[in-house]
This record gives sequence, structure tokens and C-alpha cells, in this order.
Amino acid sequence: MRKIERPNPPACLRANGLTWTEQYLRRRELNPNARFTWRGRKCYSFIRDVLLGMTGDRCAFCDGPLLVESRATIEHFKPKGIYPTLAYNWENLFPCCDLCQSNKLETFDELLLKPDLVGYAFAIYFVANYRTGELEPSPAASEVDQTRAMRTIELYGLNSARRKAARKREWEHFKIQEEPNIDDFHYRFFLEI
Repeated sequence: MRKIERPNPPACLRANGLTWTEQYLRRRELNPNARFTWRGRKCYSFIRDVLLGMTGDRCAFCDGPLLVESRATIEHFKPKGIYPTLAYNWENLFPCCDLCQSNKLETFDELLLKPDLVGYAFAIYFVANYRTGELEPSPAASEVDQTRAMRTIELYGLNSARRKAARKREWEHFKIQEEPNIDDFHYRFFLEI
């Protein structure tokens, strides 16, 4: 995960988020299985576009390409089924690839790392193994921070075989460039030395 600076919420979410949350909570009172819906295609598209701009069209968790190899979904960091009051909360929304989202689903752990957390930096929590493409908890991190890193790796499936292979390929391509621009590559957190 790469550090993310969150922009201001889109106007449509700022104007309607509380109302939509209240409506969603009422629907859930009447039917605990009530489905979450984005209120209006136009606002959803705008929210998604702002989130994608925040990450440069990459997944907030694996930094893989969106809209190329995966749909660009909106991830509820704290799942809307467990935390319905945060369903339309701007700070709870991230752009996410299908793979990260399908790994995490409605799971949440308070130890999970959030890429827009004040003071978050990849190097505090993780190290990259360039031989294997694997992410590992930083041995220099505290025991709690190592646990947080490991839990994040597990919940988002960041060390799947496909992801390790993709990071190795990107590293091989990156290191042969004379003056590489890191933003031209995916898995930037893995490439930043």
C-alpha cells in the first residue's frame, strides 16, 4: 500500500451523505437484509472518479491497475454490513480492484492498515522481497505494527502467487530503465527503494 492523500469529498456526497445514511439505516431497520445502493449513477461515477484520481487509477491496497485488468470498485474499508453508519462516509471509501475486494469481502479487523492514515508509510510496516515479489512485515517495526502488516497482507490477499509474480515482473522492468518515472509503473510501493 502506498500513502494516499485524501481530497475533499465530492459535493454530491457532502450534500447527500447524511440523508442517504439515514435512509439506509431505516431500510435496514425494516429489513436487516436490505441491500446497499449508491444513490444515483451520476454521483456514484463522480465519487469513483475522485477516488481514482486520488490513487492515479490504481487500487488503494495493492496499487494494481484499475480499469485495465480490473473493474474500479469502491471499497468500504469498514464494511457497510457491519458499520452501516459509515456506508456513505467519505473517509471510509477507497478505490479497489476486484481481487482485493473479493479477498476482504465483509471482513474487518481494527489492526488493518489504512493507506490514508496520518503517519502511514509503507517502509514503517513492510519490506519488499525483490527475489520473490513477496511483501513481509518490517523486522524493524514493533510487534504490534508487524501484526498489523501481516493482517493487512492476509485480508487483502497481497501475497497471492499472481500478485507476487506481477510485482517481480514490474521490478525487472523497472530496474532496467535508465531514468524510470515511478508513476509509469504499478505496485509503486514495491518499487520505491
